[in-house]
Amino acid sequence: MLCVTSDINVPRIPSMKAILGAGKKPVNQWQASDIGWSQSAPLAELTGIRVPPQTERKHIILDNDSPEAIAELAEHLKKALN
Repeated sequence: MLCVTSDINVPRIPSMKAILGAGKKPVNQWQASDIGWSQSAPLAELTGIRVPPQTERKHIILDNDSPEAIAELAEHLKKALN
């Protein structure tokens, strides 16, 4: 399995010349036999799908950045991680 994040690549926006030029380029179409692939037995098998249980959200909103609110946030985080 390969997992990547969305910031692995930042695509560039093509210019109008590149967009128009792409319409004139030939499109290569390959068959499965061209690359040596056959429809024999699959190499991977799906055995099941499991979804983790949803956790209840606390909906705690701290509206200021006073030292007391920061300490309260730290307490909530410590409690949630333990």
